Amino acid sequence: MDANTKQNLNGSGLESLLEQLLNEDAHERHTAREKLVAIGERVLEPVGSLLDHPKHLYRWEALKVMSLIGAPKSIPAFIAALEDEKGDIQWLAADGLIRTGKHAIKPLLKAIRENDRSVLLLHGAHHVFSELRDQKELPEDFPTKKLLKALTDLSENASLKVMVHNLLEDLN
Repeated sequence: MDANTKQNLNGSGLESLLEQLLNEDAHERHTAREKLVAIGERVLEPVGSLLDHPKHLYRWEALKVMSLIGAPKSIPAFIAALEDEKGDIQWLAADGLIRTGKHAIKPLLKAIRENDRSVLLLHGAHHVFSELRDQKELPEDFPTKKLLKALTDLSENASLKVMVHNLLEDLN
């Protein structure tokens, strides 16, 4: 744990929970995860500092806590994690975006506009928009079917870019 993370936790009892979250024992990690989630948004910054850690398990635990909290301020971290090398990290990132509901729509569309050639991002976005549709979180006139098709057809990259641009303008 870096000095910055420790400074964010000192005096609050969160430091020991974060250390417990990094324990090799799965039961210890689960207990810490539940307690961190119960604390809520206050833990997002120190937990989020683990997202760049080279150890897969640490990134997974951090993202699991963040996705269970589901705070809109975690959306940038969730979007970045959609492009993690590990599939389970990508899945947790998508779950976090889904949990934030309608708050994820514009940031995810902006990410697609900026990086429309990232297969991982487009795949994750497809999952998120499918779930948001099923949960009735998308605007009534949102062209979900067209967007989902465009997200899977990389040969139509130019039309995806235009569609995303138009959607963002319509949502503003």
